[in-house]
Amino acid sequence: MAKGLKKSERTKQKLIKAVISLIQQGDRVISVASITKKAKQAYGSFYRYFDNLDQIHAIAIETLVLSIAAEEEKKLSKEKSNLFKVYYVWYIAIDIFKEDNVANWLMDHPASINDTWALTQPMTSGWVKTAIKNKEVPNLSNKNLKHFEMAQQYIWWMYQQALRELVKGRKSLDVYLEIMQSINFLDLPRKTHQSFLQKVIDRAN
Repeated sequence: MAKGLKKSERTKQKLIKAVISLIQQGDRVISVASITKKAKQAYGSFYRYFDNLDQIHAIAIETLVLSIAAEEEKKLSKEKSNLFKVYYVWYIAIDIFKEDNVANWLMDHPASINDTWALTQPMTSGWVKTAIKNKEVPNLSNKNLKHFEMAQQYIWWMYQQALRELVKGRKSLDVYLEIMQSINFLDLPRKTHQSFLQKVIDRAN
């Protein structure tokens, strides 16, 4: 935790981190008492920063997802194909939350996870824009970008179904491929679309 933060902000971050930790260790029932105990803070400190449990859950989801997105963006920085980055990061978005406790948590807060996915759109749209500029595939244009930005709404909507499938025990790669086969989210030629999916399969295995 950054040393430069004020004490009040450090306390707030400890409470958020406590929620994430409790979820990851498998707790399904999260209370103010369990959060403050995990964070080693006074019970009353919770209400200095949050109105209710829904609010801290929403912020915790945003914190977790955006931190993972930043990590993946860094890992993919040397990847030459920006279009592959878009395909692969959506596989990661499914695979990273395959544990039942985390998947159930996200299903309990669908609006929060969808709002957070919207915050990642500048990153993925930026990759598509760079791919257009670099002419990564023939005839790639702003029409593909517009199609992608609309298609992402569908993927966010389908994400809850993806989580349900993961909880049933299905492999994350199979769930990902099922979604991607249902929508060509960049409106690429089918052969090109399939080639990127194959690259994701190769990297995931």
